[in-house]
Amino acid sequence: MRHRPRGLLPILACSLTALSIVIIMPVAIAQQTKSAKPKSSTRRVTKPRPYLHAPAVNEYAKHDPSGTTILPEGKLLKPVGRAVPLAQWPHGLAIAPDGKTLFVPSEGVGQTITDWDTTAAQTKELPTGLDEAKKRKPNAGGCVFSPDGKTLFWSGGENGAIYLFDAAARTLIAEVSLNGELAGRKWSDSDAIDIALSADGKFLYCADVTNFRVAVIDVEARKMVG
Repeated sequence: MRHRPRGLLPILACSLTALSIVIIMPVAIAQQTKSAKPKSSTRRVTKPRPYLHAPAVNEYAKHDPSGTTILPEGKLLKPVGRAVPLAQWPHGLAIAPDGKTLFVPSEGVGQTITDWDTTAAQTKELPTGLDEAKKRKPNAGGCVFSPDGKTLFWSGGENGAIYLFDAAARTLIAEVSLNGELAGRKWSDSDAIDIALSADGKFLYCADVTNFRVAVIDVEARKMVG
């Protein structure tokens, strides 16, 4: 008859005890680690700024004539000197020969600025005398004074015309269209953009972007000749 080994039970008991120790120890360590975890702080954590960013960082666009203006793209603008408010979308500039008067064409609005280099600068809108109901306001930035400063030329943009103003009286004195027949060719849908005067002031040159040409105007005759 076989006999059960006497040492089996002690060995089995020791194995179970060791297994219990192995299982219990990780649980105890995990509980100890969890209890030792620092409490979450209620302080607000500021995220680090990106390495590349606009100068304004996280500030909104604003207009500050007496300080620093923030542009929509985040750039900072702080002009040196004094700023002169103008109409919306200014896109041209002409200086009278005497240097005392500026003309700035905007979207359908022309403004003259007198004594612009002093603290007494005055801005006035130039009346066009055009039929506003037909939306014939000039909308281009081409402008130039005659050599004697008496006449101001302003391109009409989509109107396809050049407007002549009496600079002193601030009144419209003539309108020269770039549309019409010339040398056997008919021009239409002209878009008068940039302009320039000849050195003697006798001819005015205008870039007609619709027809891909430079139109020539006889200033004295007030008509298109080329």
